[in-house]
Formats: sequence, structure tokens, C-alpha cells
Amino acid sequence: MIWHNWNKADKTLLAAGVIFLFTLCLHVQYPTNVFADCLLFCAEAALVGGIADWFAVTALFRKPLGFPYHTAILPRRRKEFTEATGKMLQREFFSKKKLLGKARSIDYAGKLSSWLTNENNVQVASRFLQKLCEKNMHGAKVNVADGLIQGINSESFAKILYDRIEKISETDNIGTTLVKELFPKAKAYASQDSFRDMIEEYLERFKEEKTNNPMVKMMAGFAEATDLINIAQAADIIQEQCIKLIDQLEKPDSEEGMTVLSSVNNTLKSFLNNEDFKKDFLSVWSNSERGNFYIRDAVMAIDFSNDERAGSLLYCLSCCVVKMFREALSGNQRIRHLFNESIYQITGRGALQAQEMLGDVTRDVMGSLTDEQMNHLIYDKAEPDLLWIRMNGSIVGAVIGLCIFVASIIIEGKVC
Repeated sequence: MIWHNWNKADKTLLAAGVIFLFTLCLHVQYPTNVFADCLLFCAEAALVGGIADWFAVTALFRKPLGFPYHTAILPRRRKEFTEATGKMLQREFFSKKKLLGKARSIDYAGKLSSWLTNENNVQVASRFLQKLCEKNMHGAKVNVADGLIQGINSESFAKILYDRIEKISETDNIGTTLVKELFPKAKAYASQDSFRDMIEEYLERFKEEKTNNPMVKMMAGFAEATDLINIAQAADIIQEQCIKLIDQLEKPDSEEGMTVLSSVNNTLKSFLNNEDFKKDFLSVWSNSERGNFYIRDAVMAIDFSNDERAGSLLYCLSCCVVKMFREALSGNQRIRHLFNESIYQITGRGALQAQEMLGDVTRDVMGSLTDEQMNHLIYDKAEPDLLWIRMNGSIVGAVIGLCIFVASIIIEGKVC
């Protein structure tokens, strides 16, 4: 199990140690053999180089074999390392110049215009705009209601309405309309039992008022007893005659109907042509607030999210806005420039804020790590290179050892 936990650098160092022992035994067996001496020299250099690089790499993260001097460099210098890492990310990788240059180099208008060339994307944008409007529609409806109330209650609107009524009255249409609206309602009211009861109560009061002395009361009582006076029957007759009169008045070709219509039209014209009445009408209309509640309630009752017609209208308007915006981006250079500048201002500010926060985030994250966690964080990222540094120590040591041995043999030969 221990062997499986060893990495290739550990195995290389172990191999260097085994080779050193083998060449040492070979040198002891053949003390005068040059080849054995060369192998021992190279093995010594490889073992020393491997141990030195193992010590150097290990000293970065912990104390090798408990050696306390200038070891465990990263844990001891973690504050300086954290600060340097944050500054490096801020100043080198994500400098203000690089971030702003990247933000300015992007053609936001072109990318958005190209994206909106697809009709499916237009629908997506329209749906998004529709939902956005639905969420913020309360304020818009309040503004619309206030605008309608202000417009309808204004004196200019009252003048328009008054002029319109004057023009309609000139053709007698308004009188005809009023009569047609009035008579059916009057007939419906006259046909009710409450109208008949009101007539009967009026006749009773009239009888009481007229029979205020004993002789008249006695005669009235005699008339009622002999059914000469029947108030209930009189009320029925009056109600019936009122209904017949209204039926007659409803006929436009009847003399009674023409008389009433002419009277209504003449009355309206006399009022509309009266300047004092016009002034009073404009004043009352402009200062009236009775209808404000109904206007506001009607506007606020519109539900763009659930009402199919209102939702369809809002979606149609959203589509028009998106398509107009697409055409403006693709065909108007000034709008493209303004759009790019606006987005650049937003992204630029965001990038600068992110750049300022990057160092703080780096310091907070790295400061919250334990020494062991920080060692693993860095070692795991650079493990292949660190392993090769250790392996290169043995390899380079062996090569240098070979070179030194060869050089020493040549020098000794020349000396001899």
C-alpha cells in the first residue's frame, strides 16, 4: 500500500539510492575498475541531486525531516504571498487598462442586432419585455389614470365636449337620443307596483287635505261606502293612462311625440346657445371630481398578465418596440454608437468595481485557508512540474557527475 502512495519522483529517488548501493558494492568488489568508479561517481551525484531537490521542493511547503531553518516557506510567508497574489491579479492579469480596453473593444450593438435577426430571438426578447412591463405595470397604470383624469377634467376637454354636443344638437340627433333613452326607462318605472303605490299614497294625502271638516268627511265616507270614490281603482287607472301616454310619446310620428321631441330640442338649443350656461358647464366640468374614482378604477382593473386581450396587446406592443430597436441598431450609426457607449459605461464601471474587489476576495479566500489547505491548493496545481524538478535533480546530477568524472580522468591522464 505504501508503494502505491509514492509518486514517480519518490520512486526515482529510491531508484537512485538503490543504484548507489549497488555501485558502492561494485566498487568495493572491483576497487581498481574505472567503469565501477564511474558508475559510483554518477550514482553519488544522482543521489545527492535528488535529495537536494527533494529538500528544496519540500522546504517550500513544510519542514523536511524537521529542519527548522528557512523551511516551510509558504506557510511562514502566507501573508506576503496572499498580498502578492491579490496585487498580481489586480495589476497584471486584470489591470484597469486591460479591462477597459476589452470592454470598449466589444461591439455590443452589432452582437445584439445579429442576435435579433432570428425571429425566435425576437419572440424571446418580446416576451421578456412583456413580462418586464407586466411587473412594472402598476406605476404605468397609475400614470395613465392620472393623465386621463387630468385630461378629462381639463377645460379644453370640456370645450371639445361642449362643441361636440352643439354640433349634434344642430341635427336634432341628441334630442332623439335622449327621448329614446328616456321613454323606455320611464315606461319601466311606471309599470312597477311601487309607482302605483306612490300614486295611491298621493291620492290618500290629497283626500285627507280636502276633507278637513266634518260634513265633507261624512260625505266622502258615504261616497267610499257606495263605491263612488275608490282610491285604489283610481291609482290603477292613472298608472294605466301613464303607460298609454308613454307608449304614444314613443311613436316618432305621433303628435304628442313630435311635440315632446321639439320641446326637448328647443330647450337644449336654448341652453347650449346661452353663454352663461356654457361658462357654468365648463366650470362645473373642470372642477368636478366625482368621476375620478371610476376612471382610476377602470384603468387599474386592467390585468395584463391574466386578461388575454390586454396581454396580447402588450405583447404586440413589445414586438413592435423590439423590431424598431433592431432596425435602429442595424441602420443608424449614431444610435449604434450611443448604445455601445451606454453599455460600455455600465460594463466599464462593473469591471472596475470587480477589479477592486478581486484583491479583497483573493485575500479573504486565501486567508481563510489553513496551512495544509494552502499547501494542497498550490501543490496540486503545480504537482507535475514539482515532480519533474525532483526527478531532474537526479538526472542532471548523474549527467554532471559523469562529466566531472570524465574531466578528472582526462586531467589525471595529462598530469601523469
